[in-house]
Amino acid sequence: MQQYFVNEINNSFRLKDEDFYHLTTVLRAKNKRIICIKDDIAYLCDFIYDGNEYTIKIIEKQDRDNELSVDIELYQALIRNENFDLVLQKATELGVSSIAPTIFTRNVVKIDKSKEDTKIKRYETIVKNASEQSHRNIVPEILPITNLKDITLCDGEIGIVCFEKCDTTKNLSTLKNIIKNSKKIKVVIGPEGGITNEEHLLLINKGFYTVSLGKRILRSETAAFNILSILEYIIEMEN
Repeated sequence: MQQYFVNEINNSFRLKDEDFYHLTTVLRAKNKRIICIKDDIAYLCDFIYDGNEYTIKIIEKQDRDNELSVDIELYQALIRNENFDLVLQKATELGVSSIAPTIFTRNVVKIDKSKEDTKIKRYETIVKNASEQSHRNIVPEILPITNLKDITLCDGEIGIVCFEKCDTTKNLSTLKNIIKNSKKIKVVIGPEGGITNEEHLLLINKGFYTVSLGKRILRSETAAFNILSILEYIIEMEN
């Protein structure tokens, strides 16, 4: 069933322009049952369109919460466009609460300051669409482009950095109790060239835990999918 994040105008749910276009032009819908999300709450609704005007009739409020019990904030290195887009999409499906495009020493991709706002808007569209597809209750926040040195940890938060030089015995299973009892997890994923020793030490001094994702060297986007999948399992499924 299609899901859309809606606004409320004059006590009536209203679709965003692009979602109205998707329903009426792409799907050719005139009478269709949909899920509408307003203020993080899901409603089962009927969309009714006569060719000129449309109405959204609420059938019932749904008792569901598809969010993780622990917030995950992903600091993902800026990588090539198609790969970064894939990280945005899959990280959203895997339950992150926010994503910060992050600058490292070895970043291959550079974003011109004049194009930053345009990029952020594009990223927001990608995570919105992924949230609708995966039936999230929220759309992850896209944070401003962040320099690694500016990442900090607050009370109740833990930081995790994936480092290919780490001892393979230091994996996420050793942190599962800490993960389950944290308020927020900040995950750092480096660029194609990896995190420098200086950057790794900087994060360690900030209180980050270093973890290994195995014996093989993973691409940046693969590392993100790997660690987020493991975190989701620990938070939601492991007793």
